[in-house]
Amino acid sequence: MRISEEIGKKINIFRKKKGWTVQELGDAICKSKATVSKYEKGQISLDVDTLYDIAAALGVSPEQLLYYAPEPEPVRQEDAVPSFFQGIRRLYMYTFDGRNNSLSRSLIEIGGKQADNTYKVMMYMTCDDVAQYQHCENTYTGRMVHYDALTRLVFQNRDTPMEQYTINMLASYLDAPYKWVLNYGLSSRPFMPIAAKALITKKPTAETADFIKALHISKEDIRILKLYNMLAVTG
Repeated sequence: MRISEEIGKKINIFRKKKGWTVQELGDAICKSKATVSKYEKGQISLDVDTLYDIAAALGVSPEQLLYYAPEPEPVRQEDAVPSFFQGIRRLYMYTFDGRNNSLSRSLIEIGGKQADNTYKVMMYMTCDDVAQYQHCENTYTGRMVHYDALTRLVFQNRDTPMEQYTINMLASYLDAPYKWVLNYGLSSRPFMPIAAKALITKKPTAETADFIKALHISKEDIRILKLYNMLAVTG
């Protein structure tokens, strides 16, 4: 697999998402249509300056155009990385959207370390297919911070700065295939603050009827809500 081909595929996806033709992208970065076409096919390796020019023209960060090789088996040598996150670069988040009675899929990319226990993250929310996660409804940037008892991810919508989205994950020091989390954010349809139950997994999950049913607010969730007068996720 050539890295230039993978970068070219991402340029193609983001260009189409923006609704641009190859010629329009070429005009934006002062390159010919033929040259841009070769970039997208991986026939020409991009220099750093051109990569940044393309990212700026498409309204994305350069990191979103880069190719990341699959992670090897986890090596447990990170002193402050909880077990759930050891060796993980991508996470998959599922919620059930009661506004349109459908499954909502999101992908979270974990980037480089910014400070002690703090990492850069990006989230692609509401994807029709996590394999083509760039085709999403909203894109968020943010940070992930590991604490002793939990991990918190805080995102900001790239297009709507007032919208922030927070994910709290309990007991991230315990390894497991998935974690139930509680999310806080804003709904735009209708406009209101919301809290939502969600499931985060390390791999894409088979979307069976039982799986989707588990994402609904359960009788136990309602019992805890009535008991504490708070929406809580403890699993």
